[in-house]
Amino acid sequence: MHYLDLLNRNQPVLSRRNLLRRATLMTSAALVPGLLGSGAKAQTRLLDYPFKLGVASGDPLSDGFVIWTRLAPWPTELDYGMDPEPVLVNWQVAERDSMADVVMEGTALATPQMGHSVHVDLRGLRPGRDYFYRFRVGDYESRIGRAITAPVVGSPLQEFRFAFVSCQHYERGYYPAYRDLVEQDPRLVVFLGDYMYENNPNRFAVRRHEGPEPVTLAQYRARYATYKLDANLQAAHAHTSWAFTWDDHEVDNNYANDKSQDFDDVESFLRRRAAAYQAYYETMPLRSSARPRGPALDLYQRLSFGDLLDINILDDRQYRSEHPCDWSGGGVTVDPELCSELNDPSRTMLGEAQQRWLEGNLSTSRSRWNVIAQQTLFAEFNRGQNGRTLYSTDGWGGYPAARDRLVRHIAASDVSNPVFIGGDVHANWVTDIKEDWRNPRSRTVASEFVGTSVTSSGVGMEIYETLLPQNPHVKFIETRERGYNLCTVTPGQWRTEHRSCPDDGILDPDTRLTTTRSFIVENGRPGAVQE
Repeated sequence: MHYLDLLNRNQPVLSRRNLLRRATLMTSAALVPGLLGSGAKAQTRLLDYPFKLGVASGDPLSDGFVIWTRLAPWPTELDYGMDPEPVLVNWQVAERDSMADVVMEGTALATPQMGHSVHVDLRGLRPGRDYFYRFRVGDYESRIGRAITAPVVGSPLQEFRFAFVSCQHYERGYYPAYRDLVEQDPRLVVFLGDYMYENNPNRFAVRRHEGPEPVTLAQYRARYATYKLDANLQAAHAHTSWAFTWDDHEVDNNYANDKSQDFDDVESFLRRRAAAYQAYYETMPLRSSARPRGPALDLYQRLSFGDLLDINILDDRQYRSEHPCDWSGGGVTVDPELCSELNDPSRTMLGEAQQRWLEGNLSTSRSRWNVIAQQTLFAEFNRGQNGRTLYSTDGWGGYPAARDRLVRHIAASDVSNPVFIGGDVHANWVTDIKEDWRNPRSRTVASEFVGTSVTSSGVGMEIYETLLPQNPHVKFIETRERGYNLCTVTPGQWRTEHRSCPDDGILDPDTRLTTTRSFIVENGRPGAVQE
């Protein structure tokens, strides 16, 4: 059982008085010099407002969530303008956005070792509710954020709305998608990778990255600060709780486990990966149990919402086998007849432990809908022309044996309403997951929605239009839109809306998004139908 499944077990609800008492005890313990360390300051003289990178909440359980902030008076400077010493940060949680009815409060320690980030893993709150939180250092107070607790696992739930988002290349445009997301008011945001991009600055960009391609912790921290300063992104983080996985650009384009795009020495690349993973942890509202151990970070998890929805969030970068038949770096397009290792049954996308964990979750789930949230397109897609068969190896196309094993497990286990969601490919896709990809009449065992990017550029639509006839399980594709997907789930139906704008709309920060189309999956009938 994974650590978040253990945390998600129901616990007794504490009264408001006991919550305050427990938080006060936690705060008092933190102030004991022997526990805290002699260098910590209850109040500190900061050179400017320290909460410029905003606040965030994440990983909602039925009795709690994580709240996050980071002290950064000067976000564009080395070490964010903070002295190399720990600082005490006060936090409060309330049931109303006025913060007049505080139900829990305490003190956390922001250390230079963690870039003065703060992760508070709260437990003992009431299920299925909105809460509000804020941070304070000295006379400075953060904005107020909203967080949610999930309904108790197995309890009746009639509706849940969530958004999934990916690929927010800062240099390619602004983030009107996040302003629209706040207006649409989903309960949860699931981020599916490429939160930031590691490329060198482009002098022709709409807005620029500063500094070279990051390889050190300081450089990754600086790149994340650039992204976190975006006002629409900050508003979306403050609006509700998020859940996360990464893809490649959080470290290095198209990396695979310990193999970099440029075939760097493994030892040096793992040092780079360790720096990237630490910067990622520092930047996201992740539990302390996810704190990285060198070049390793436990990210995959399951979140449950009543009896309606399980969301299994996967990591398909950290544990995968290297790309097959790859001599140029970062994945290639291969002909299976010329690449014998492509179908090697020992090759893995998720790693053996994560694969077993996922299969166990799906086999034992009692939820009506079961989501497999991962980074990219899951369905097979033949990219060959003129009778050829070609598969891109950086996605699941490079790991067909692992994909087929998961499809067989879903089919054999009679999983209730499996739905794959993904990102990475910068286009909206809708596909049927087939028991046999080579037989269009074979059973559809799951539905799939892949969301377009927030800003990252798409491939020309004309390329895909010529390939669709040989991929009949692909029901829809559109590469010329930017935005996100909004999902409304009830016991009887799943509805996905493409909230989008034209590709050039991201050049204007005031662009409005609309529902360009929507698709329905009926309970017990895999396969999406356009409304």
